[in-house]
Amino acid sequence: MPETATPRRRIVLDCDTGLDDTLTLIFLSGRPDVDLVAVGSVHGNVSAVQGAHNSAAVLKTLGRTDVPVTVGARRPLAQPVQYSARVHGSDGLGEIPVDRQVRVRTDNSAAEQLVQLARRHPGELEIVAVGPLTNIALALMIEPDLPNLVAGISVMGGAVTVPGNNTPWAESNIAHDPEAASLVFSAGWRRCVLAGLDVTLTTWLRPTELAAIDALTTPGGRLAQQIIERFSAYFSVAYGRQSCPIHDPTAAILLLHPEYGEYRRWSVQVELARGITRGATLADRRPFVAGKPEPPHPPIEVATGLDVDAVLECFVAGIRAAGSAPGRQGQPMGKEARGD
Repeated sequence: MPETATPRRRIVLDCDTGLDDTLTLIFLSGRPDVDLVAVGSVHGNVSAVQGAHNSAAVLKTLGRTDVPVTVGARRPLAQPVQYSARVHGSDGLGEIPVDRQVRVRTDNSAAEQLVQLARRHPGELEIVAVGPLTNIALALMIEPDLPNLVAGISVMGGAVTVPGNNTPWAESNIAHDPEAASLVFSAGWRRCVLAGLDVTLTTWLRPTELAAIDALTTPGGRLAQQIIERFSAYFSVAYGRQSCPIHDPTAAILLLHPEYGEYRRWSVQVELARGITRGATLADRRPFVAGKPEPPHPPIEVATGLDVDAVLECFVAGIRAAGSAPGRQGQPMGKEARGD
């Protein structure tokens, strides 16, 4: 009997394309088992419009102009917008020269794109969200049944058991839109993974991984080298280490390889009050058993530990494969799904 091809994981990436978002794009583009269906941009590291153009430019470098990039939410739900030029540079890519003769979709929003894809392909899509969660929250408002229409979501965000990085209590993606995060964490997904600073700050690239990436000559490898160099320059000042953690790629890796993580099923709430703790991610760690009060909303899978060796090996393998050959690596979802 002929061998049956392993189905590709159909992923929608929602991002505010700065440096580590770019590493996530490269990584996912390199995975032969991933169909990168669409990308949505959101405010955060840079403006949503800038982020969309960054994503499209990165995908063009990788020979992946088949992936639609749609501009998403330009501001948070209930607070002024803020950007992170200090970390990611004025353009989000650390001023690395890339071909910016690209097109992005503005006839649709990233939230609408996500809902349309989920409705057309129920149960097939998974979401990797590595920026503020505004687009996902808006999609939930458009389609309250979204958590049942997608197979799962993996979020890079939060600091449940460790200090924050935007403030002493809040991680940046959550701090950029706490109300949106609160909506997402309480939505009741089939599967929701939270890859916060609790685990991503253990993923520093070591000399072995840095040397492996430095040896690459593919478009994806060369771009990753430049991104890591810029990201490491920030961390050398902020943390005194000439390297960088792979924050955003970790969320993608745990979606694809849940066995690389350790998790606690906790109900997570977001501090919404105006004050110094706004944006903090608070886990209800009480044991809930029959006859005792239920948690305020369904628990999610909070990553509390990693097989760091496996995560870093997986990351390097994805970077090694990215951009090695032009053209689509996934299966087309049809013109109607992509808005052609």
